[in-house]
Amino acid sequence: MSDNLKKLTWENHKKAERAAFMQRLIKKNITPPQYYKYLKNQAAAYIALEHHATLAGWFDFENADLYPLKRGAAILDDIDEMERTHGFTDAPILSTTTTYVDYIQQIREDRDKLFAHVYVRHMGDLSGGQMIKRLIPGPTRVYEFDTDVDQLKQAVRKRLHDGLVDEANQCFIMVQNFLQELEDSFVGDMG
Repeated sequence: MSDNLKKLTWENHKKAERAAFMQRLIKKNITPPQYYKYLKNQAAAYIALEHHATLAGWFDFENADLYPLKRGAAILDDIDEMERTHGFTDAPILSTTTTYVDYIQQIREDRDKLFAHVYVRHMGDLSGGQMIKRLIPGPTRVYEFDTDVDQLKQAVRKRLHDGLVDEANQCFIMVQNFLQELEDSFVGDMG
C-alpha cells in the first residue's frame, strides 16, 4: 500500500468531509426528500463507475475480494424503499453527476484511474459511511456490507500505489463539486 496516497489526498479528502451537505448530514439536518435526491445522484455515479470497473477487471474472479465493495444495487434498494415509504417518484440528476458519469466513460480504458475512483468512493463508504448510516433519514443498505469492513479496507489498500494520487484527487474534487451543487439545490427548495 502507498502510505503517501492518503497523505497526498488528505487536503481534498478533508474538503469533501467539510462540505455543507456533509455537515448537514452529521447534524441530522437532512430531510427524506434531500436524502432521496442524494441517493438518486449517487446511484447514477456508482452504477457508471462499477460498470466500467467491472469491465476493467476490478470486480472479476481474480479480484473477488473486492466484489463486496459494489454499492450500486444497495443504493437502488434504498431508493426503492424510499419510494415505497415516502411516495417519491423521481429526483433530478445534477449536472455534476452527469459530468462525473461522462468522465468515467472517458477513462473507462484506464484501470488505474478507475481504481482511484473506487478507492475514493468505496473507502468512504467503508469508513465515514459507517458513521453516516446512523444519521440518515432513510434506509442504510448502501453502508452495509456482507463482508467484514476491515477486510474490505485491506483488500483495497493492498492495491494502492502512488500512481493513483492525481486521479484520486480529481475524484475528491468532483465529489466536492457534487456536494456543493447538491447543497445549492436545496436553497429555495423543499428538498
